[in-house]
Amino acid sequence: MAMLPGWNSLEAVGSIGHSLHMAAMVVLALLVVAEGLALVYDDRKYALVGAAERETIVSRDQEGLAVAERHHNQIAALQRDLEEAQRQQASLRLTTIGQQALLDAVSPFPGQQIEIVSMLGDPEGQQFANDFASVAQQAGWNATSINEAALATNPSGIEVLYREPPVGEVPPPALAALVDVLVDLRILPARSVTICEEVASEVIRLVVGTRSATAELHSSLSPKEPPEARNSAMVPDTAAEQ
Repeated sequence: MAMLPGWNSLEAVGSIGHSLHMAAMVVLALLVVAEGLALVYDDRKYALVGAAERETIVSRDQEGLAVAERHHNQIAALQRDLEEAQRQQASLRLTTIGQQALLDAVSPFPGQQIEIVSMLGDPEGQQFANDFASVAQQAGWNATSINEAALATNPSGIEVLYREPPVGEVPPPALAALVDVLVDLRILPARSVTICEEVASEVIRLVVGTRSATAELHSSLSPKEPPEARNSAMVPDTAAEQ
């Protein structure tokens, strides 16, 4: 102990002891402050962890809701498509609105000759053909008879056939107008015409059936262009011999 500073001096011992007491109080105060701050930061850490967890849960819930909504919309769209397909399969009748739209579209082309062919033994298809023939006649088209035939394929709703015109010639505008209104009425699945060399020149043939027509049988029509006969060698004939 004699080696400690001021050990043998009364003044030094008192001064050093007082200083050490003060230092101990300062250290104790710092310990208290440090412990208090540690507790505050611990609480803040747990609060931030909880907020992050809640944000993660909310984000996950939102993603789940978005996925569920997309699935719901997809199912609803599929349901609408199914109902539309069922309605089209259930009835091939032209509605009053459809008849008027068809009449408005083809009336500007009186005198156009059209052949209407329905499936043999299909009363519903024959009634649809009768509806169409009635509208065509009101528009001044030459559609005086409806032929029933055993078709090689069974198109859905109707299928439009036309003979490929000679080089340098274009189909009549009546053909494009007819195809456009049938697409608008969702009777034709696409703006297209099937090339058929058995159809007489400048005559439109309308085939009424019950099943979907194969897309490859059609020549695509570009919007706002007259119908073009393309790939005729690759297109099988879908109409029956008359």
